[in-house]
Amino acid sequence: MSEMTIRDARVRLFRVPPVTRLEDATHVVSHVELITVTLRTDAHEATGLSYTAGVGGSAVAAMLRDDCLPHLVGRDGGDAAALWDWMRGHLYRTGFGATTTLALAAIDTALWELRAQADDQPLWRLAGAETPGIRAYASLIDLAPPDALAERLTQLRAEGYRWFKIKVGLPDIADDLARLSAAREAIGPDDRLSVDANMGFDLEEAVRRARAFDRFGLEWLEEPLPAEDIAGHAALRRRCGIPVAVGESLYTPEDIAHYLQAGAVDIVQADIARIGGITPWLATARLAEAAGRPVAPHYMAEWAVHLLPAVPNALVLENVLGAGLAELGVASPPLRIEKGRALPPEGAGHGLQFHLDDSPHEVPLGPPLFTPQRSRK
Repeated sequence: MSEMTIRDARVRLFRVPPVTRLEDATHVVSHVELITVTLRTDAHEATGLSYTAGVGGSAVAAMLRDDCLPHLVGRDGGDAAALWDWMRGHLYRTGFGATTTLALAAIDTALWELRAQADDQPLWRLAGAETPGIRAYASLIDLAPPDALAERLTQLRAEGYRWFKIKVGLPDIADDLARLSAAREAIGPDDRLSVDANMGFDLEEAVRRARAFDRFGLEWLEEPLPAEDIAGHAALRRRCGIPVAVGESLYTPEDIAHYLQAGAVDIVQADIARIGGITPWLATARLAEAAGRPVAPHYMAEWAVHLLPAVPNALVLENVLGAGLAELGVASPPLRIEKGRALPPEGAGHGLQFHLDDSPHEVPLGPPLFTPQRSRK
């Protein structure tokens, strides 16, 4: 048996309320669901993570408990890519995406952590970066009125941020414009400003809003249309001057490839959990690089801070205020931001210490429902 042989694999589910109200034009996030996978060898213990925005976490955890983790015990955990491919094939006939990729992400992030600990090196170095650190933007998930928004942005600017993202998509375009005017006035003409519509428009409304927003000098318009509307995003890019950002609601590298091939995206925002983990995220970044597109991943800042410095087309890291793992009270240290630049923790692996034992937010999962069967030869 190799020293990397997986002796035990465990999944846990937590439903954690955010510390501030998380609301956009289409959803309210009442809980962040965190799905952890802990792998143990004779020498190391490593925890990986996946998440949902409050819906479906029990399905992901059950898939891990019943169909995934039993097949990892006894295997060599040193090759994350090989295990990812095997598990993808094992799950493929369930229909591939969403639940399956979120489950794979919890495993994959744990496997990368296991390798990093065994090699005694930080995750950013294992991923291929030569030096750590990446610029970051402050991401606000709220619909605060203009005065409150301006006050918050002024505070964040004093903390060193020079890039910000706010929500748009209110029913009356005048309300969006009022918030954008307040934001631009608060941060000045030179700081960067992006907006996120959370798939709230149809094509014609997206064109109308984009043209109205153009005077604010935006870095991108994020998820203006439903994620399945590739043709609509391509048409929007032809009809407006604001770069279009998509990716957080796409669940495979193939989904991203379709957008790239159709000329439907300017900034690729693949989410490390939703795309299936570190292994497929790095592959997606390579697809974007080949197409001449930058990457700016959605959420998962505690992992993005390691991965972005490892890819040449890295643009910026999203720091979702109010939803970081430290803010949720489940891990430390908090994400370190210095003069608008995110830096990883010291030490091997991702550098996080999880605080999950005796958590009041844990959801009991119970025993497996059946004897797991292999689905492929």
